[in-house]
Amino acid sequence: MTTTQRSHSSSRANFLTQTSRALFAKCRFTSSIRATTLALASGLCVLPVAAQSPSQVNRVSRSTSTGLDTSYSSRSKEYIGYTIPSHDVMVAATEIGRLGQVQVKIGDRVKKQQVLASLEDGLQREAVTTAKWRSEMRGEMDAAKAEVNLAKLRLEQLERLAQQDVARPDEVIRARADVEIAESRYLTAVEDRKLRQLDLSRYEMQLKRRNIYAPFDGVVSEIFHQPGEYITPADPAVVRLVVLDELYAVFNIPAQDINVFEVGSKVSLVLTTTPKPVTGVVDAITPQIDGESGTIKMQVLIKNPEGRFRAGDRCRLGPTGQNRG
Repeated sequence: MTTTQRSHSSSRANFLTQTSRALFAKCRFTSSIRATTLALASGLCVLPVAAQSPSQVNRVSRSTSTGLDTSYSSRSKEYIGYTIPSHDVMVAATEIGRLGQVQVKIGDRVKKQQVLASLEDGLQREAVTTAKWRSEMRGEMDAAKAEVNLAKLRLEQLERLAQQDVARPDEVIRARADVEIAESRYLTAVEDRKLRQLDLSRYEMQLKRRNIYAPFDGVVSEIFHQPGEYITPADPAVVRLVVLDELYAVFNIPAQDINVFEVGSKVSLVLTTTPKPVTGVVDAITPQIDGESGTIKMQVLIKNPEGRFRAGDRCRLGPTGQNRG
């Protein structure tokens, strides 16, 4: 073999050796990466933060957030909601007519059956006055009573005369019939008086219906009509009345998280205007899922006897979730 041939053979051997070493090193690096990836996926180890690339950090975060403890993930979330009054009613007039006066203003606290407003009632008052006077009329009834007494007295006299054979039998029969007729007339007078008293009650009820009463204790939130406006069946609401002693915090909870909450359980929430946490009780959870948002409505009852909280305030159901009790 010549010198030139030996030189070519040596160069080729060196090239093959270097190529083999490079392939071997690449295989070891690939195996190490695969082992590390498997360890990270199984949660057995985590590389130091300084040694992790951004993509590795993201993979670790995703693997942690999609772990098996989904209940902890649900409890660690925050849900945004808002407060509403426990009762919110449009108090309407029961009859049509021109509004006479409004006895309340926005923000007033009212009691149950307190008059909020009233329609013009001049005609109804006159009807009550007339009916009351007619119900007190006793002339017809007293006259009928006197006729009864007179008929009975005449009958007694004829019966005594008949025992002495002075009065004829037909006169006694006629006297007895006169007593019955007089008693019937007296009964008719009594019934007429009762009817007049019932008319008085009806007119008093019509007068009362001209007033608009509060159906419960609450706060006046809005006034829709002013004195002088005509109330029609199409727009009968006069006052908006709300109850703020108790509020509802309304949340739209994702369907996959709703099992964390139970009706009757206590929860902690924070209102925008009140930084201090407030304790509430889960009052209701709707049974259906909203098809558009994929959420379930939940109402939390908040006691508010001092009126510190307002309806319409934004609130946050904190990550502490619920306290079972």
